[in-house]
Amino acid sequence: MTASLRVAPAATTRTTGDDTLGASRFIALVTFRRTGVPVSTPVLCVADGERILVRTAADTGKVKRIRHTPDVQVVACDSRGRLLGTPVAGRARILGPDAVGPALDLLHAKYRLVGRFATAIRRLRGQRDVILEIVPG
Repeated sequence: MTASLRVAPAATTRTTGDDTLGASRFIALVTFRRTGVPVSTPVLCVADGERILVRTAADTGKVKRIRHTPDVQVVACDSRGRLLGTPVAGRARILGPDAVGPALDLLHAKYRLVGRFATAIRRLRGQRDVILEIVPG
């Protein structure tokens, strides 16, 4: 599910209230098209120190957008993408294949059955996973 979100690309900064982003069940990952138009996608995430890790398929639009514009925004949301907080600016990068295994272990530990089910479905579809690293602030 992809929906547009009207927020400025660098309008927010990290505050102490946003330190729970990685602990949220879902976050809205806002990436930007080449035209500057924001695109928000609710995703599962896991905190790993100061960074947030997100698993996605290699051929998704968000991966393509991050390749040309690594500036992103993240905000806690529900499963439908309804925002539950204030957007926080950050930088995203696509990690290499060696990061997939450890990140999936963290996601499976946090999401248990849902995480393992999502992994099984992706494998059945033949989708290749990539891990996005998001550093807020």
